[in-house]
Amino acid sequence: MDGAKTSSTDITMSFRRLIDYDRCIGCGVCEEVCSFLHEGRPRIFLYRITGGIDRPISCFHCAKAPCVAVCPTNALSYDGQGAVTVSITKCIGCTSCIAACPFGIPELLPIGHIAKCDLCKKLRIENLEPGCIATCPSNAILWGSPESIAKAMREKSLKRIIKAYSLHI
Repeated sequence: MDGAKTSSTDITMSFRRLIDYDRCIGCGVCEEVCSFLHEGRPRIFLYRITGGIDRPISCFHCAKAPCVAVCPTNALSYDGQGAVTVSITKCIGCTSCIAACPFGIPELLPIGHIAKCDLCKKLRIENLEPGCIATCPSNAILWGSPESIAKAMREKSLKRIIKAYSLHI
């Protein structure tokens, strides 16, 4: 059916991105390279959190993205790899997506449409990693299949448990 929304059950999440905040050093390279790749408007932003530490946040490309569900013009949709992308020609700037996003990620630009991370769609078309991932000096931004990301996080958690357990033996 033409014009129908792609539901989260119809998409294949072939790649996922996850920021490992334990590894992030708050250097800002991800934001700078994103800004360079997107004509001076980064799609990943560093925010100062407690203790003067900077940490990045960007679109999570949710499997059940509320922004996609509420968009009245289908301007937000999933691409073939599961990234949530915006069609600026369909966006009417209504800000429904901004209200729906639990992380406040979409940004309304002065020209009347939203902007958000597309996981460097142009680079992915060329079989390259998104810029933030390729340039992170501490390898804090993980990229891979949902299964490989989950496995890496389980292994990290297990190492913490073993370390904590061994301290109490």
